[in-house]
Amino acid sequence: MQCEATALNEQTDWLTGLYTRQTFLAMLFRETDRMQRMNTPMSVALFDIDDFTHWNTRLDANACDQLLWLVAARTIRLLRSYDLLGRAGKDKFLIALPGCRIAKAVRLAERLQSDAFCVPFHLESEPIRLSACFGIASSEGRSPVVVLREAEEALRQAKASGPGSIQCFEEFPAQAAFLSSHCDDDLIPCNEAHSVLGDSP
Repeated sequence: MQCEATALNEQTDWLTGLYTRQTFLAMLFRETDRMQRMNTPMSVALFDIDDFTHWNTRLDANACDQLLWLVAARTIRLLRSYDLLGRAGKDKFLIALPGCRIAKAVRLAERLQSDAFCVPFHLESEPIRLSACFGIASSEGRSPVVVLREAEEALRQAKASGPGSIQCFEEFPAQAAFLSSHCDDDLIPCNEAHSVLGDSP
């Protein structure tokens, strides 16, 4: 039992309970093999909370940890049971969307902006508004390492475009169009919502 607990701790992030980057990558390799066999699409999204350093200086460490936990909780509620969600860094998260092409991945990013970030977070009765930038790439059966690198590049461009931006990777990034989501966008509902985490610790 202790060995199983240790293995689980190595696979999941201590704060959010999400997959670690290493575990996420291993699962992404397996999912890529499966989609190659079934000839189905998959998209990968990487998102980073905008200006989280501001809250690091304004709030204590426990409050910042709670914010990250709540972001993870709200995000996973909007995902399907077979989507993958991992924590890639302090305030950076990874999503794998089997069966989703780029257009649907963008709609999910818009939905996350609307339902996960535009709704204030309440810590000790203080409302806190967050936003995030998203970088999205299409798998097309290629190596997950390459796809994640493209998602990183798309995220870099999104952050350069400004808070709350969504960027899809293109072969020629200079020609890629920037998308910016707003709280009042007319979004397509995300089906099969799946809740693993609650909205409070």
